[in-house]
Amino acid sequence: MSPETDPVEFTRQHWLESEQPGAEHFAAMGAMMRAHQLMVGELDRLLKPYGISRTAFLLMATLLMSREHTRPLGQLSKHLMVHPTTVTLVIDQLETRGLVTRTPHPTDRRTVLATLTEEGLTTVSKAGEELAGAQFGLTNTSESLAARLAGVLAQVRTKMGD
Repeated sequence: MSPETDPVEFTRQHWLESEQPGAEHFAAMGAMMRAHQLMVGELDRLLKPYGISRTAFLLMATLLMSREHTRPLGQLSKHLMVHPTTVTLVIDQLETRGLVTRTPHPTDRRTVLATLTEEGLTTVSKAGEELAGAQFGLTNTSESLAARLAGVLAQVRTKMGD
């Protein structure tokens, strides 16, 4: 993409011309934010027919990959990097729809477990198939480019303390 057609490069050049500091980091931030907005817009569009949010899908996908499709709520909060209150609210919504159940931990009464129901398993599997078919919102991105992107972002996340 040329500077005339790429809004990130256009902004980077003007940032430099304005003698502002950190032009490359500014451009990288802008590029990540624009890509994020494009991706989440597509994910939201695809998840709408299932009546679940991105957070709900990721929570259910985490349960799908967990032993016995169950995880403590606190682990879900840490794994998804969302506030515990958010996990509680999403679990409330999913439980109301019959997609998850909430039960006390058998040996630790302070811990609450979330478990996918059969309906939840079906829903997250169908939504996952649809998202995979749409490249999880990375529209028109090849597998090799997606792998390279994940690798670069892994380096960035590591530098940032993830």
